Amino acid sequence: MQLAIELPDELGQELLQHPNAQEFVSQAIRKMLSEEKKQLQAKQELLSLMATIPKTVSLADELIQQRRVEAKAEQMDNIQ
Repeated sequence: MQLAIELPDELGQELLQHPNAQEFVSQAIRKMLSEEKKQLQAKQELLSLMATIPKTVSLADELIQQRRVEAKAEQMDNIQ
């Protein structure tokens, strides 16, 4: 596939100094597309994780509940 793009003169001159400009551009595009894909996947994973968090439970409520469970376990240990 051929693709024509316009580059600023300075960038075009730098690109032409590479021994294999076509391969250089191909690698750069592959790298950018790969990074874009990784960022999209990370964003989707984050949104998925955020969707699993109940909206009505605050972090403080979770910590209080966890402490209650731990205290109850300690009481049971002390009784035995």
